[in-house]
Amino acid sequence: MEQVLYSLPDGWEWQELADVVVKTENLNPLKHADQLWTYIDISSVDRDRFAVTDPKEILGKDAPSRAKKHVQLNDVIFATTRPNLKNIALVRDEYSSPVASTGFCILRANKKVLPAYLFYFVTTDFVQAQIEPYVGGASYPAITDGNLKKAPIPIPSIEEQKRIVEKLDALLNRIDTAIEHLQSKLDLSKQLFDSVLDEFFKLSDCDSVPLTEVVDFIGGSQPPKSQFSDVQKEGYVRLIQIRDYKTDNHIVYVDSASTKKFCTKDDVMIGRYGPPVFQILRGLDGAYNVALMKAVPNEDVLTKDYLFWFLQSPSIQNYVIGISQRAAGQSGVNKKALEKYLIPVPSKAIQNDIVDKVGQLVNKSRNLEAEVTAEITSLNQLKASILDSAFKGEL
Repeated sequence: MEQVLYSLPDGWEWQELADVVVKTENLNPLKHADQLWTYIDISSVDRDRFAVTDPKEILGKDAPSRAKKHVQLNDVIFATTRPNLKNIALVRDEYSSPVASTGFCILRANKKVLPAYLFYFVTTDFVQAQIEPYVGGASYPAITDGNLKKAPIPIPSIEEQKRIVEKLDALLNRIDTAIEHLQSKLDLSKQLFDSVLDEFFKLSDCDSVPLTEVVDFIGGSQPPKSQFSDVQKEGYVRLIQIRDYKTDNHIVYVDSASTKKFCTKDDVMIGRYGPPVFQILRGLDGAYNVALMKAVPNEDVLTKDYLFWFLQSPSIQNYVIGISQRAAGQSGVNKKALEKYLIPVPSKAIQNDIVDKVGQLVNKSRNLEAEVTAEITSLNQLKASILDSAFKGEL
């Protein structure tokens, strides 16, 4: 071991992950075309619970090319693609002919280490720090199995490992239960918000008309990539894509002469393709692409704010999801069906009153979400601290 990052208690020693796991084999389900296999891919792992929750049953003839890694009870599976997301799990159940994606490294404990001890260790931030220098690929970061296995692991006696695992099971289970309760609180708050939002638009004392009579839905355009730029130049504007409403990680600019489809921060925008289908967005200036559609109300009878919240009410959301169509392998908004949906058109005074009430509800929901999220963050930090102490012999 070239580097020991902290001192270990007496009787402990540093080893590499490679020293405490056994070699595992690959399988080829295609050679057993009619056999039923249990396939575990990245989406099968709940990374909040570090558990396999949704394995897929497939026939060998239908197995994807990545279905090659043999797994068994008590194996630790560690996703080597985007390892920072910690798609990690301990296989706690026996499956019929299980096989995992090549996107996992299979860590099968040898006699030096307990599977649960190994599992808890590889979920730590310490391991993330050790493998970070080896992660390659900007758009699709990944690490090799070999480089993962270079990570150092502190090894006490089997008896001490048992004691540590028992303590971690008890403490972390209590914390996870608390986090689940908090998450349920958030889910309940969201359900309540949706229910109240829907009630605001159940208006019986005004006319309801098809959206197409009071709203124009204007699709975006896709300027040629030759007009793209990573820096803003004279005559260039920001190219607005669905992802830009969530992150500013990669801003693209485009020659404004290459498009006629522009939006402002106040405009009501619709994300046309999912998942999720039918995202209602606003807040950015620029030229918008084909994945977006601008909803332009007749402002003589309909305010933008009223339309913005109406399009987010569960009734129309469920309707649009129900009639979503397939486009280029994605679920997409069926514009003609959307235009037929009825919208109640009360007086502008009533519209403004509804918007004010929704605003108050949003503020309460956001405050609750912030409080609960802070509690969840604090509990996750406590988990990280407990794990850190456990593998320093301080638990």
